[in-house]
Amino acid sequence: MVLGHLTVTAAGHRMLKDRFRVLAALPLGLILVGAYLPDLADKSINLITGLSGRGYAHSLVVQLLICALVYLLLPRLRLPLAALSLGAAVHLLQDWVEPAVLLAPLLGPIPPGPRFSFIESMLGFYRQGGLPVWLEALAAGYWTMIAIRLRSRRREEESEPAVAEKAIAYAE
Repeated sequence: MVLGHLTVTAAGHRMLKDRFRVLAALPLGLILVGAYLPDLADKSINLITGLSGRGYAHSLVVQLLICALVYLLLPRLRLPLAALSLGAAVHLLQDWVEPAVLLAPLLGPIPPGPRFSFIESMLGFYRQGGLPVWLEALAAGYWTMIAIRLRSRRREEESEPAVAEKAIAYAE
């Protein structure tokens, strides 16, 4: 699902940021980028090497090691790192990663998967139909509504100065 990670992560952030103040401090854009990092890394590696499309970037162990190193070596990047890490962790929850991958390499290496073809994978997803495709359609509707609301707000903000100027001119 192309919009799945984006939608679930953004909606979760929106619902939980008031309850957990630390979420409000993290940049949403970086959380959303983090929500795609495991796929971006593993799918790219799959194209080059043939390793699984759910490889070591989908391993919680590997993610924790990388985050710990960056946290210790680059203290200035702790806030962006926290946002990216949260997004990547949420990705693992959304993917329901199997334990052998989630805990790799502790439980052994990740077996090689079939070569990943992005186009074939996307076509296969939409051809299968069913609930996942409907969820994708709902996600597209959600983002369409967000875009319409943002556009409406921009128009209101742009017209407010003109209304204020008219009110001032009328008052004079």
